[in-house]
Amino acid sequence: EWYVGVTGGASLSNITLVPKLVDKAFTVGNNGGVSVRYISEPHFGLQAELNVLEAGWKEDEEGHGLSTSYERNLRLVDFPFLLHAYTGDQLFRGVLNVGPRFSYLLSSSETLVAGSTPLLHHGKPVDHPFQYGIVGGGGFELHAKRLVIGLEGRYTYYMSNLFNDAVSDDFNTSGLQVVTVNAYLQLRLF
Repeated sequence: EWYVGVTGGASLSNITLVPKLVDKAFTVGNNGGVSVRYISEPHFGLQAELNVLEAGWKEDEEGHGLSTSYERNLRLVDFPFLLHAYTGDQLFRGVLNVGPRFSYLLSSSETLVAGSTPLLHHGKPVDHPFQYGIVGGGGFELHAKRLVIGLEGRYTYYMSNLFNDAVSDDFNTSGLQVVTVNAYLQLRLF
């Protein structure tokens, strides 16, 4: 079975910076794109997607979670290549998608609130625009003849760092973490 479709939803993202200089909060963004799915065996197949993802993080230098002193927004083109597994019948299915995710930074913008203390990474360009990680998630889909309507949540842990990570650099770790919730619509071709 071959399927093609569109997906769209919201993303919630943050960064792990080691050493930790300030408290961080999640940034909300959008994501969406196109997908191709091939079901080769009962309950198993492959799925590839091409998406645009908005990610980033916010910082609170006072540490009480009430204000934002800095915000970094990233826009990435994203390519997850997933093992697709499902259970259920011809009408309603539970799905699980797991695999690698490759992303490339399209743009980066930052906002520093006036009067905030600039930190090491404020104003620093992203050193590594190519990002890779592991993604996994699950959801449900409804099959109505050739049409598939679904809802899925995913978590991505990026194993690459945004900033240089040599011993002489500012950070040991600067990896993104992203949670997405998407609705999707697919059409079974054959």
